[in-house]
Parts: sequence; structure tokens; C-alpha cells
Amino acid sequence: MNISRNWLSRYVTIDCDLETLCDKLTMAGIEVEAVESAGTVPAGVVTGRILTRKPHPDSDHMSVCTVDIGGGTVLQIVCGAPNCDAGCVVPVATIGTVFHTPEGDFKIKKSKLRGVESQGMMCSEKELGLSENHEGLMILDPATELGQPVDRLFPGDTRIEIEVTPNRPDWLSMWGVARDVSCLLGTEAKLPEITIPACDKPAPGLVTVEAPDLCTRYIGRLIRNVKIGPSPEWIQKSLESIGLRPINNVVDVTNFVMMELGQPLHAFDLAKLKEGRVIARRAKSGEKITTLDGKTLTLEPRHLVIADAEKPMALAGVMGGEYSGVTEETTDVLLESAVFFSSNIRATSRELGISSDSSYRYERGVDWDMAELASKRAAQLILETAGGELGSEAVDVNTGRPAEKVIPCRFDRVRALIGTQVSNERIVEIFRTLHLKVDDVTGSGCVVTAPLFRLDLEREADLIEEVARIDGLDRIPEIAVTGKICGSIREDAYLPLETLRNKIISLGFYECLHYSTVNRESALSDSRFTESDLIRLKNPISQELAIMRPSLLGEMLGTIERNISRRNLTLKLFETGKAFCRNPELFPEERFELCLALTGLKHPEQYSEELKAQYDFFDMKGALESLFELMNTKRYRFVPVEDGRFRKGCAAEIQIEGKKAGAFGELAPSLVKGWRTTYPVFVAQLDMAVLLAADHGVGYYVPFSLFPATSRDVAFVAPTGLTHADVLEFIRKAKPADLESVRLFDIFEKDGRKSMAYQLTFRNRERTLTDAEVNARFDKLREKLKNELKVELR
Repeated sequence: MNISRNWLSRYVTIDCDLETLCDKLTMAGIEVEAVESAGTVPAGVVTGRILTRKPHPDSDHMSVCTVDIGGGTVLQIVCGAPNCDAGCVVPVATIGTVFHTPEGDFKIKKSKLRGVESQGMMCSEKELGLSENHEGLMILDPATELGQPVDRLFPGDTRIEIEVTPNRPDWLSMWGVARDVSCLLGTEAKLPEITIPACDKPAPGLVTVEAPDLCTRYIGRLIRNVKIGPSPEWIQKSLESIGLRPINNVVDVTNFVMMELGQPLHAFDLAKLKEGRVIARRAKSGEKITTLDGKTLTLEPRHLVIADAEKPMALAGVMGGEYSGVTEETTDVLLESAVFFSSNIRATSRELGISSDSSYRYERGVDWDMAELASKRAAQLILETAGGELGSEAVDVNTGRPAEKVIPCRFDRVRALIGTQVSNERIVEIFRTLHLKVDDVTGSGCVVTAPLFRLDLEREADLIEEVARIDGLDRIPEIAVTGKICGSIREDAYLPLETLRNKIISLGFYECLHYSTVNRESALSDSRFTESDLIRLKNPISQELAIMRPSLLGEMLGTIERNISRRNLTLKLFETGKAFCRNPELFPEERFELCLALTGLKHPEQYSEELKAQYDFFDMKGALESLFELMNTKRYRFVPVEDGRFRKGCAAEIQIEGKKAGAFGELAPSLVKGWRTTYPVFVAQLDMAVLLAADHGVGYYVPFSLFPATSRDVAFVAPTGLTHADVLEFIRKAKPADLESVRLFDIFEKDGRKSMAYQLTFRNRERTLTDAEVNARFDKLREKLKNELKVELR
């Protein structure tokens, strides 16, 4: 939205400089985005009278003139304008005058043009930035005093571009901004007097509204015997000051009033309206209209049109039709001022891809009361600029004036919210200066009636915001934020659970969420529980959800089966949640449990032999080890076990710090019976209380070593009862210096004995180890394995 300072000054006195005005507007919510000077005559341009004109001796089109600029000073100026006749008073740029152009600054200097000295420049309107006219010199009134600065005769203007928020459509007009400026500067805002001749001639059938839900008010007014021509200079300059192009007197008036009052208008050529009337109706399906910009549109009943007796003449609230507008042959005008349903105009504009100044205002909502005032103002200006007379009384078809919002306001609440001790009188003054109606003023509050142009005022907080922005947001005191020390994040009961979830997700598992209530079959799928262990609900949602789940296994099995039945065969799933048990010898009544599931192909994205690799028991074991490593859990081990949930010989118990934490393995055939899969399914169930209660130590960042590692291999024959976990625990307790990692790379059994081979990696973080140092550490560990584990070294 562009506003002109000179235009704005017609309605409110602006007694401050431009910088102060822009600052106050921005602080009041009317954000100033850009400021541009327009029509500012450079200093050094004065009035002068051409005394003589002679042809240039070396040019066919230039003249040599003598110019009196007052004070006894006569200049010789070479000029190429066709109208530099003797006796004309013109603007003269004296030596030293600087013109600011888009191409750069241009300074007037004494020079010679084809051998003749020139002591200045006589100017056109375009050169002075007053208009686009450059056909000749700007001719001033012959009575103009000589030698006076031209910028006094043509004071410059300033175009201010403002950002209007969607909730303040009243700022889309000069008058709307003037109301706020008057409040900010403490001056009175006043519209020009609007009077039109009385006319009581009826116009039956002139306006018909067939869609009152989309057109709540339509005012039509006839003006006859107008003479179409250029607008007066003051209207043209007003429109140009905000970037609009003058067209003719009638059209310019509708644009002028729209920018002045915020109410879009349209002038129809009455002769082009069949039967001389208009109808506000819904478009017929497939009906077409060609708009003023030359686009042909196909309409539907959801679009509102202004039609004559035969066809659409305008797309209501958006743009007039190509053949409805005023031309040089127009003599009679039907002036439209209407209120359309904003949501319909917004939808029509977006759907058809047409936007205009009118639609921009209608989309946000216009003042119901302003439609009548704008109609009168436009009629007044048309009669003044185009002549003619009123052809009828105003025809006003409407659905009734909307109710205004009545909002109680408490003075103490105003002060409490904005934090300043603004007085009751100042609060009331602000409301009234903003043209809000204030009643029932008491010592504690008042009642404010929001006029229809303030669509944004709905509640007390909105009124308080008005007080804050007008009284000055800079007056609101700064209050230091006080912070209270609460419990440490480590005391957050949910943090360990969330941390565990994130670590499992980082291993590539996808989280499942199931109901806490299950059916009997799902509850008893976990072989650890019997009927007496189950907790049944007295008022279940349904019999299928009548039992509190004793573990997470049953619902996880259901999810796996559903995925497999839809041929989603590769799965990495997990769930954390509460389980419930009636038997205290098994578990507490309520506990947190973790369930992981693994099945399918390891590398479904690969090809050849790698594509055939399937998840196995050791992949689940590796996933658990990775989880324990991420949680910095050091003391854990896996012990073979027989468990009804898992296939015989393919299960292990998980022990953490000597406590039973859960079990994992390949699901028993009875649990996967009927599943259409060729891959084994592996599941792990852990008690989260044991897992989270373990000593996780304190994690510190350890930088990568800059020095190389050295490896040694050790192989031995041991009894079959010696497990890999036993070996790792023994080496951990032995604490060999600089030992970085231990990896089992070979194992086989024969004749009741077990052969195991390990790779030991040594690295020092501060220096490179020598072979002698590594060999000494390695030999010492070998001796301990031989003597204390009773193994036979190979």
C-alpha cells in the first residue's frame, strides 16, 4: 500500500518531519517498508523570463535565448525546446544545480554548445520530476515573480510504502491511515465536506440482488450527461503520487475515492447495459466473461457477477468486463458501491488468477457504512469534474446493517497487561481519537463499541493492544526475566526411557505402539504366564481388549504376522511400554519392558550372494551388544537357556551385573505356525528396570588416536564349558596395558573340546608401541590364560 504525504495532509495536520512520522507509523503497527521522494525540484532551479530568442548559428533546431532570472541577472542559454519563445516564464536551472537521475547525478556547468556559450538550462516538467511531459519547456504563469525557487511553487511529495497486515483493512486508504496518524500526533483528522444535490427521482428495477449471501449491500446511482475527458490536475497528481495512472475523469474519480476511503467503486456505461439495469447474481455454469485486462474466463455458480439483463458485465469485486467501462462516448453512468462477501471474493480471485486493487480490499473486508459515503463522495467529484446531473436517487439494496461489537474494558486490566500507569482519561482519549464509541465511563472501566471499519476488534485484549501501540510501545518498561533453578535434567523420570528409545532407533529399529489391553490369546502367547497371572478389566471397551497385557510379546507377534501377510518380510521392530502381572513371584504388578524383533534379509538392497544373507541368532545378539555399548553398560553376559518362547537350543538369557535382565532367541515353531515366511524370527525381551539401573558410568569424549595399532593372535583348546563371555570377562579383569579390543575370529568343537582363536589389538594414545612392548604384554596375557583358565595354547 502506497500513501502520499501530501495527500495524507489533506485530512490530518502532520507537524513533524518525515523520519518521525515513519517511526511513529512503524511503532504503531503500520510498518514502513520504503520511502521515495517524488516531484522534488532540485535546489538551484529558479523562475526566469525569456527576453529574446535567436536561431543558433550552427544548428537548425537549437535557439540562443537571453533569460532574466531577477535581481538584474540575465543569462545566455542555448535551448533545443520548440517553445522557448520570448515572453514565456520558465524554470531555469542555474550553474551548480545538481539533478539526481537513475543514471547518476548530473551537474549544470557553464559550457559551449556548438561554439555558443550557455550559462544554464531551461527545464521541462519531466526534467524537474513533476510529470512525464518532455515535449517542451514547462510554461509558468506570466505573473510569476522572477528569481524565486521553483520548489516553493511545486513542493515535492514523499511516497511512503507501508505493509498492511490482513487484520487491518481500514489501513488500505488514506483516511484509514489518517485516523491513526491523528491519534499518534495528537491532531484532528477530518474528511472534506461531502455534499451532492438532492434528487428524489425514483429508479425502479435499477438494481436487483439475487445472491444476498454474497452481496450484502449494493448502492446504485445514475449520473447523466457527463462529459468524459482528462481529470483535473490535482486528481491526476494525487493518483500519480501513489503509482496509479490517470485514465479519464470518471474512472479517475472511482480510483481516487477507493484510495481515499478504502471503498472500491465501479462506473458502468449505462448505454451498454441491456434494459439499463444491473443484477448481482451467481454466474451460470459455463458462462463466459472477458475482463478489462483482456482475459476470457469461464465461470461457475460459485462466482458472483454483476450482469445486465442478458450477460455478465463485471466479475463482482474483482474486475469489470471489457465492454462495461466508461469510454469517450459515455454520457450516462451507473455508479456502483457495494459490499461483497470477503471469502467469496478471495476464492474467486485465487481460482481465476486475477487480482486487483478492488479484490485486495474486498478480500480483507470493507466497511459496510463506508459504501454509502463513498458513493456520495464519488458522485460529488464526478459532478465537479465531468459535469452532468444526478439521474436518480440512490438505490440501496441490502440485507441489513451488521451489529457492532460491544466490548467492556477494565482500566486496571489495561495497566496490568501493558505494564504502564496510563491514566483512565488517556485510555478513553485514545479510544475516542481512534473513532471508537465509548460509553458508560466509570472509575473502573468503560464500554467500547467497535465501528464496522474495525473488523479486528473482538475482545478486551484487542482494545488493550490499541492503547499500547498508540500510547507508545517504547513506554512499556523492561522487566528482567527471573529464572528459577529447578531439578536437574538427570532427575527427569522420562529422560532415561527417551534416551533408550533414541539409542535403539539409532541401531535401525522402528518403533511400534500397541494398546495396553489385549485378548486372552495374545496374553497367553508368552509361555511364562498362566490364566491366574492375568489382570482382567471389570469394564472393558470390548471382550477383545479385556486383559491388561502381561508382556509386550503378544502384540508384537500380531504386528509381525500382519507385515508378513502383506509380504513385508524384512523387519526390525521394537516397543517400550508397561506390562502388568498379578503374580508377584514372577514380576511386579506394573513394570516397563523392552521387546525387539528381527527377521528377514540383512542386505535387501544388495545383489548376488549378499542378497541371500538372512538375519540369524547372532545378529540379535550383536544388536543387544551394540545397545549395551551405546548405554555404556559393561558387565553383561549371555547364558544358554531353555525357554518355551524360543526354539530349543537357540535361546540365551541376558544377565546384567549378575541379575537376570531378560532373554532372546528364535521364536518357537508354535508361535510362528501358519506364517507365510521362509525366514526365522528372532525376539528379545528385557526388563527395563534392570537395564536402566545398571552402572552406566560417566561417558567422556575420547579423541581418535593418532598412532598405529598392533595386533596379535592367540589360539587355544579349552573345555566345551568355557564360553566366549567367560574369556572376555577374564581378559577384562586381567587389564592388559594398552589393550584396545578383543575379537573372536574362529571357533570349532571336536571330540568334546573347543578350539577358540582371538585377535588382540594394542594401541597407545600418546606414542607408537614397539614390537618388544607389545610382545611383552601379549606373552604375559598368554601365560595368564594358560595358568588360570587352564587352556592349552596352540
